Amino acid sequence: MRRGGARWRGGGALRPSRPPRPHRPRRRSAARPRRGPGPLITATPGGSRPRVLVDATALRDGRSAAGIGRYVARLLAALEALPDGPRVTVVRPPGRARSENRGWRWLAGQPWALGTAVARRPVAVHGPAGEPVLGWPLRRQVVTVHDVVPWTAAAAHPPGPGLAAYLAVQRRLLRGCGALIAVSATVAAEAAAALDIPEARFAVVAEGVEAPFTSEPGAADARLRAAAGAPEGGYLVWAGSLRSPDPRKALDVLVEAVSLLEKEGRGVPLVLAGAPGAASVELAGLARERSVRLHLPGFVSDEALAALYRGAAAAVLPSRHEGFGLPALEAMACGAPLVAGRAGNLPDLCGDAALLVPPGDARELASALGAVLGDVAVAGRLRAAGPRRADDFSWRRCAEETSAVYRAICSGA
Repeated sequence: MRRGGARWRGGGALRPSRPPRPHRPRRRSAARPRRGPGPLITATPGGSRPRVLVDATALRDGRSAAGIGRYVARLLAALEALPDGPRVTVVRPPGRARSENRGWRWLAGQPWALGTAVARRPVAVHGPAGEPVLGWPLRRQVVTVHDVVPWTAAAAHPPGPGLAAYLAVQRRLLRGCGALIAVSATVAAEAAAALDIPEARFAVVAEGVEAPFTSEPGAADARLRAAAGAPEGGYLVWAGSLRSPDPRKALDVLVEAVSLLEKEGRGVPLVLAGAPGAASVELAGLARERSVRLHLPGFVSDEALAALYRGAAAAVLPSRHEGFGLPALEAMACGAPLVAGRAGNLPDLCGDAALLVPPGDARELASALGAVLGDVAVAGRLRAAGPRRADDFSWRRCAEETSAVYRAICSGA
């Protein structure tokens, strides 16, 4: 209990209170940025460039190696390289090493990161993995749509109440976003139909390709192929994720097609490159049943993957659907003769630089592979056409067009 400037000690006399300490502002060196509960937040020069928050949590668990994570990683690197690009704050997945910071601001994973990012007042927020960033005004959000498979699958097979509610919420959120990016015209048309959004609202921004896929063959290629366990004398190669079975990839159809070639005496080994999991175990068993010489090198670096493409008799992407088809683009850039499914965006992406087959048809796939393996002229035409087609795509162009979307939404904020 206080009385004036004294403290009551209870039962005794009043004692004078200690004079208050003078306020001294905390000194902080300009060379030491503030730290938050997560990793160091580093500033990036920006000037008048728009401030953009990018949700990069799709990179968790090493998922930058394939799929949407690959798109997010390449886009961020290309945005950083733009001389007049936006000032980007990246929300990274928890546990991402600080040594991977480039020039961006990196913030720890949600929820602390989003609160800190909002305090920095970004003008636009980008969800590059297909979902809006919750807790931020939709009119200032950009979302990249890669496919609408969840909605089309739900239309064919009604989902349970939980998934149905989630899809309904996502549809409503996407409709309210300030800008939408589609990775292909195919996705834009499919999304417009599935989400009831005018197709004109989608900015079509294609993915890209860069070194090492656009590099010339090097002396290290043979060593990289050997390290990946690639057989000598020709092989077929597919690249993607083998963590879990995905019927859209039609890998069971691919194994069956190679089995048909083996029975005809024209078989070659099959290399499936990708992070292992339940799918690789399942396919290994199927290959044993079908007497297919299957090689599973697991995850390989971009350099090793490019070397595998350059040394392959053919690259194969027999998918039943692809929103874009990045493995096809990278294979073409390397000059690998490509056989792909006539589905999704693959016909538009590949043009005449691939042999296209009906998806899910093992005999048609085997016939196309046999044409590449048995006809030097066919293989040579595809090897020459692939790099020419790939020249139309680059991650720099993807970053420039994405940055233009940022500027458009920022100018209206």
